[in-house]
Amino acid sequence: MLSDRTQTIRASIKDVQNSLLIAVALVVMVIFIFLRSFWATIIPAITVPLALVGTFAILYVLNYSLDNLSLMGLTIAVGFVVDDAVVVIENIVRHIGGRPEPHGGGAQRSR
Repeated sequence: MLSDRTQTIRASIKDVQNSLLIAVALVVMVIFIFLRSFWATIIPAITVPLALVGTFAILYVLNYSLDNLSLMGLTIAVGFVVDDAVVVIENIVRHIGGRPEPHGGGAQRSR
């Protein structure tokens, strides 16, 4: 055997697993620190892993394989999910709490 590429592929998979775990942990930690709400923290702690499980289920049903390109795409997609989760939860908490819109947002009221 001239070359063995399984070592680099296994290292890539381990790196993606670490990145995904760190992303989920950071989301939960940031939401808990800034919002200080148990329920607002539980929501992304459940939805982000469920999104990952759903993605792997669809990949399995469609008989797709995991290669380096699909792992990179999955990591980027998790970044989008994480970003959207933080923004949505922050807006929900703001609207429930009755906080005003940030400066520059929304329509101007006439006096």
